[in-house]
Amino acid sequence: MVISRNFQGLFESLNETVVLSLPKLKENAIKINFTGSHEYKTVYKQEPLLPFAASEVFNAPIHRWRRLTALDENCKAAYEITFDVKGSNLDFRPGDTIGIIPQNSQSDVDNLLEHLNINDLADINYTISTDAGKKGVKVPPHIPVESTLRHILTYCVDLRGVLKKLFLLSLSMHTKDASEKRILEYFSSKEGSIAYTTHILNERICLLDILSIFTSCKPPIGLILEYLPRLLPRPYSIANSDHENSFIKVCFSVMDIGNNRKGVTTGWLEDIIIKHDNCDLEERMKNMNISNVETKIPIYIRKNINGFCLPESLDTPIILIGPGTGVSPFIGFLEERRNIQKKNPETKFGYAWLFFGCRNPKYDFIYEEELNNFLSNGVLNELTTSFSRCGNTESGYVQEAIKQNSEKLAKLILKGAHVYVCGDIKKMAPSVREAITECIATYGDEVNEPEEFIANMIKEKKYLLDIWN
Repeated sequence: MVISRNFQGLFESLNETVVLSLPKLKENAIKINFTGSHEYKTVYKQEPLLPFAASEVFNAPIHRWRRLTALDENCKAAYEITFDVKGSNLDFRPGDTIGIIPQNSQSDVDNLLEHLNINDLADINYTISTDAGKKGVKVPPHIPVESTLRHILTYCVDLRGVLKKLFLLSLSMHTKDASEKRILEYFSSKEGSIAYTTHILNERICLLDILSIFTSCKPPIGLILEYLPRLLPRPYSIANSDHENSFIKVCFSVMDIGNNRKGVTTGWLEDIIIKHDNCDLEERMKNMNISNVETKIPIYIRKNINGFCLPESLDTPIILIGPGTGVSPFIGFLEERRNIQKKNPETKFGYAWLFFGCRNPKYDFIYEEELNNFLSNGVLNELTTSFSRCGNTESGYVQEAIKQNSEKLAKLILKGAHVYVCGDIKKMAPSVREAITECIATYGDEVNEPEEFIANMIKEKKYLLDIWN
């Protein structure tokens, strides 16, 4: 066996005499029977519900797209896609999100089928059953009881899903090479907990990686379907107003998740728009109309549980904090204010202050032109920018800019301003909350407990979050 260099040191350090404490493993109970029919159909015992659905699914064609960031190897690709939703039931307002129902790449599916030597079964209808002699055994609800393997592997299971220890142990039972088997058992064991976290979880190792590294591992397809999680829809903030109700815009960065892979949904969308673009690289930065593309993207409106929307009273001040693609819902907010302004020029709006951050204004200041237009027509009163890769700026991150404007921000918040934060849940959102709490602590003389004050704002939906992991 040739062990991947990622695991070479781990293998050499393993003592073969050590007895591993392994979890109890249940025997695979899913049975797949191929009918021999090529007549395609998909039947669920009970079709799984869409998370937070507020509408039916609509298969939306892509009307237009544009690249928002520069074509530079040091700059993450970000795009805006406009979906044509004419004739749909997708009613929305600024601040809402859509769910995009993704699919796994054809190459990933083909590689898995080839590794398991089941290419010839991929498009044959099957029926699924469970061992009648085993109690409590059920077919996972996201697995159709009738379909084809290609359909399931493309649309139903997350090939990039987290590998739990029981799954790794089950895979080890179908691994012929003794060294490979030993490493998989070690990851599954109590003794290998740190190695599991370091080498599997932190490195985002998925089933596809395991099968490419441990080449003698060839599990039955039933075992894979039993353990792989559901391929869930991905939420994206709507980046436009609903005044026309004919188009929905979203923007996204193409995620690099390591191991030479892009995000399931963002990589899929990028492949679609570039596949149908015959222009050179420079032309890709311009607006592209691809309404003739046959591919349609299944989308639906998600319930706005957090109430992430403009205040009912238009004269309420708003503080918008959205670095990177986190600015997208605020483009919808500001478009809405502009549309109201056009219809009723005498409308009095509350003060609108936007904090935006990116790496370098030359490369990834997305929506710069739109934001400047909002400033010029008074829809946006103040724009504060932060650039983390420019040494000549006052602040590198939005939380630093917030602290630099503490007094003015505190006064606005104490006058009833609503605060909106959109972006990363791990670093940005907590840092912003800490910065705003510090503002209140320093300049909110009448506030005795700043942290409690912010907590109450959240309860009263005056401090609103649209955050993701």
